[in-house]
Amino acid sequence: HKGTEKLQAEIKQKIAKLRKSQAQEKKKGGTHDPFLIEKSGAAQIIICGPPNSGKSTLVSLLTNARPEIAEYPFTTFSPTPGMMDYEDIQIQLVDFPPFSGEELEGNMANALRRSNGAVLLFDAQAENLLEDVEHTLKLLEKGKILAGTRPLPLPSPSWHYLPAFLLLTRVEDPKEMEKVAILRELYENRFEVLGASLKEFGPHEQSVKEAIFRISGIIRVYSKPPGKPPDLSRPFVLGQGSTVRDLAEAIHKDLAKRLRGARVWGSTKFGGQLVPPDYVLQDKDVVEIRAS
Repeated sequence: HKGTEKLQAEIKQKIAKLRKSQAQEKKKGGTHDPFLIEKSGAAQIIICGPPNSGKSTLVSLLTNARPEIAEYPFTTFSPTPGMMDYEDIQIQLVDFPPFSGEELEGNMANALRRSNGAVLLFDAQAENLLEDVEHTLKLLEKGKILAGTRPLPLPSPSWHYLPAFLLLTRVEDPKEMEKVAILRELYENRFEVLGASLKEFGPHEQSVKEAIFRISGIIRVYSKPPGKPPDLSRPFVLGQGSTVRDLAEAIHKDLAKRLRGARVWGSTKFGGQLVPPDYVLQDKDVVEIRAS
């Protein structure tokens, strides 16, 4: 079919151009790394998976980015970042070139290691869905990356744990929902598995955003000056497991030196409970620092 032949020729041309420019960069001494995306917002999450799994469509639905979208594979050649609003913060999503071949290309593995986590995207209507998932996980493992929604024991210290969940796209009818259920059963000890229609994305948007926040490894904490209401407009973004002392450091180093404890509303048994400096904070805690 002439149209298909023309498309294939265009794709081959694009790939040849990309390889040529990559080779030229190498000759120059490889100064430019397209996978070195500067982090922006509260966290950076990579959207990745096999060709034609809906990565660019998902990023355009969730952010202000407008990556090139087409019905044929390999439309995305270099990472495209965009900002996703989540309640009172922004999370950077990066539309990644598709995983193909027998190993991760270039500096893909480094970019994944630098990120907060990844959404592993798969087309629920693909003929070889299970093979696609297995192949993607194997590619990551070749780069010494172990992905999972829950932390996993690593084979050795040189390996990296990547917080991730599986998202099946093109879930349009009960047949595809069944595939989501099968993957949930297969990976129940390793991954959260979600299904979504990108055509009718509205009903799925909130659950996808929440899953992205859960793998980001961050919490939001609000500071409250003594005798005044808390400032709920701008949260302090800290890593999960952060303490009152970490919050004091984030506010001001001198404050951390003078820290005696804090009053916390949210995760404590009762509102305004006094806690020590090593108290571990939870998402959306309100904290009134007590210092000498």
